Amino acid sequence: MTVRGNLPAQTTTFIGRRAVLAETEALLGKARLVTLVGAGGVGKTRIAVETGRAMTRASAFQHGVWEVRLADLKDPALLARTVAAELRIVDNSPDAGLGRLVESLYDKHLLLVLDNCEHLLEAVRHLVHHLLRDCEGLTILTTSREQLGVYGEHLLRVPPLTVDEDAVQLFLERADAAGAMLTEHDLPEVTALCRALDGLPLAIELAAARLAEMSLTDVLDQLDRRFDLLIGDTHGPAHHATLERAFEWSARHCTDEERQLWGTLSVFPADFDRAAAEAVVGADVLEPLSALVRKSIVVATTSPVTRRTRYRLLYTVAQFGARLLASADEPLRRHVLHYSEFVDEATRSWFSPDEALWMGRLREEWPNIRAAIGYALETPDLAEIGTLMAMNVQRTRFTSFAGMLGQARDLLAVALKVITEPPLRTSLLAHIAYLAQTQGDMAAAIPLMNEASALPRLPMTDVHLVFVEATHLFYVEGSADCVPLYAHVVELSRDFASPGDTYITELLHTMAACFLQDAEAAEKATAGLVRLGEDSGADWAHAWGLWQQGLYELVHGDPAQVHPLALEALRIQLVLGDAWGPAYNLWLLACTCAELGAHDRAARLLGALRSQERISRVSFGSMRPFHKMLERADRTVRRALGDDYPVIMTLGADLRYEQAMEFALEPVPDSERRPAKPALPGGLTRQEFTIAGLVADGLTSKQIGARLFISPRTADRHVVNIRAKLGLPNRVALAAWHRTATGQH
Repeated sequence: MTVRGNLPAQTTTFIGRRAVLAETEALLGKARLVTLVGAGGVGKTRIAVETGRAMTRASAFQHGVWEVRLADLKDPALLARTVAAELRIVDNSPDAGLGRLVESLYDKHLLLVLDNCEHLLEAVRHLVHHLLRDCEGLTILTTSREQLGVYGEHLLRVPPLTVDEDAVQLFLERADAAGAMLTEHDLPEVTALCRALDGLPLAIELAAARLAEMSLTDVLDQLDRRFDLLIGDTHGPAHHATLERAFEWSARHCTDEERQLWGTLSVFPADFDRAAAEAVVGADVLEPLSALVRKSIVVATTSPVTRRTRYRLLYTVAQFGARLLASADEPLRRHVLHYSEFVDEATRSWFSPDEALWMGRLREEWPNIRAAIGYALETPDLAEIGTLMAMNVQRTRFTSFAGMLGQARDLLAVALKVITEPPLRTSLLAHIAYLAQTQGDMAAAIPLMNEASALPRLPMTDVHLVFVEATHLFYVEGSADCVPLYAHVVELSRDFASPGDTYITELLHTMAACFLQDAEAAEKATAGLVRLGEDSGADWAHAWGLWQQGLYELVHGDPAQVHPLALEALRIQLVLGDAWGPAYNLWLLACTCAELGAHDRAARLLGALRSQERISRVSFGSMRPFHKMLERADRTVRRALGDDYPVIMTLGADLRYEQAMEFALEPVPDSERRPAKPALPGGLTRQEFTIAGLVADGLTSKQIGARLFISPRTADRHVVNIRAKLGLPNRVALAAWHRTATGQH
């Protein structure tokens, strides 16, 4: 959580409310839970946001002010995950509980704004109770139509605007924005209109928007005929009725096309663009959508990602709009089909120079994508589409990139319950198994892989299934047999998968070759991966190419060359906002510093890595090749530091994420850096020079293979290549050359 808050940009002026704002700020100064209570449309959300702005300006909270909109959240079980996602907290846990939130927020000092809680009261009560109990620096401001009922809650009832001042000023400002020319002579009618609307801001904005097409007198006359002036409790049902009638009045002054659009747009769980609206409606919507914006029924904003216009309906507006629909089934189906096509395009297109744009678009559309997948999985004839969407979202690696693997696993678990037949079930099982493998959760991965392997196979399912089987051989068994399997999947992917899928397979293939094969094979695979990433123009792939070059130097080359490669890869990942890759760079840097003799730094990095493993839910200890290197680094550093090792390692483990990244990016001090290895004679690689030495010692190819864990044929090929590189006629000449190069006589 490196950003200090997420409050939306201010698009309209904020009128009045000084007393309410002052009281809210005062309550937040002495209470850790404040709830703004009031009728729909009374302005609770705006007051909460403006209070947050004031707190931000005053730097009242060290870690900022964060707003989470709950109006569009239908499933209470997703509450904790939704809050984590809005706070940019990595949530890759398979359990949808409060654990990750508490773990991330327990030492933070921030204001959390939970907006529109009334339809999730029980879940919000549970969340708020545990967060306040376990996170001492946390303060929570909620908005709701009724109180939460949590111990320590302070209530502040939000009244309507005062008619003679604030309500009139709001109407005049919004009328001016609509192009109406009002004078002082109009004030009595404006005041009467605001009184008829009970001073409710939303109702006043709807009425003011009508001045673009009607005179003030006409608006007031129609309101007078439509409304009985309501007298009663200023916080009770009267205001709900006033807002209801304001909506009915607005609907009456819409065309049939506009009313139909209003109703259809209510199926969107979050903001959307015009293309999505037209897909769900099934027709061009430019004119009626523009009209609804002018009438303040739809809110238009500019996307920070695409710079194009996005639209949304306020919660109460959407609730009324839903009643204008005879049936939501067809719009919801179109919503699913549109976002299915969107995810398909993202799957095909992310591996490109536009990857950052696609990651931004996927995050922006995630509420719509998640809702579409959920509806599809609940609808029998859409279940396969929903399953493919859930799989394809992960194939874009968005959920791992954004630290939302927990949500991905939730959706895939639902899909697994409804998809019972191959070949889709085969691919689904393999897909979930790989997701578990990437996190080192082999206990979950192996049964899934075994079930998938027992089902009928097709070339398409083999892309997924053989990939998982190869990854099992790589991560669990550490067997070089995975390398030809990965090569087979690469060929299958070129025929049956996207370029991005092919690159992921190439990446695992290259890692495996580097860990499990000789230097020549590792160097060849690494060079190919680097070229593939460069050709794609994707920064993410470029970062992994740098990481892979670093891995090659660590395993087969010169560890002194690793550090600049790993740092550049880490910088790219941090700029991109990648929540997954940095853990791999911490691993690489920790192992490298141990090899270089920078033991103090290595111990801190090992501690930071342990914390990052816990946060990202990735376990290098369950990935055999990674674990072996990590064990070696741990032994080396522990032996060098002795009793100081656990103390220094704890210092690294206690670093916050952003502190750990800053530390990792620091250059290794000269005092801790082992000098770079001099170039070996004849331009040989480290392994080639070792083999030349074994030839000089009189070993046969079979004996060399046994010593270096390579086949006799591979050893013999190395000897031939070395002789060719040095221009030597036979093994006797090679032995003599090595003795001369090493000063032996």
